Amino acid sequence: MNLHQLAQLVASNDVQSLELVSVEGGSYVLHARRGEQLERVLNDKGDTLHVASVEEARKVLASVPEVPFFLVQPAVHEEMVGLDHVPVGDAREPIKLRSSPGAANA
Repeated sequence: MNLHQLAQLVASNDVQSLELVSVEGGSYVLHARRGEQLERVLNDKGDTLHVASVEEARKVLASVPEVPFFLVQPAVHEEMVGLDHVPVGDAREPIKLRSSPGAANA
């Protein structure tokens, strides 16, 4: 789905939340949670939309109605010594979709 479709789906309550997923190389991708499924958000060319920061994601999502927004950091515990049997999931933290009004002036 592209950003226009995303905005329409959020407005009609067909998207429960958005996830900003950290990927290798220091970028992020957006996913929309619809029921039990995650769908990638695409750019105008139909490719996966990549953003460089949380703030860039907020700018890109400016036309999208308010919806729960999460920052997701995939778990890398299997690379750590001594934690190969510990069940660790992705870190999924709620963040604000909109920047606070005074943040730009701070």
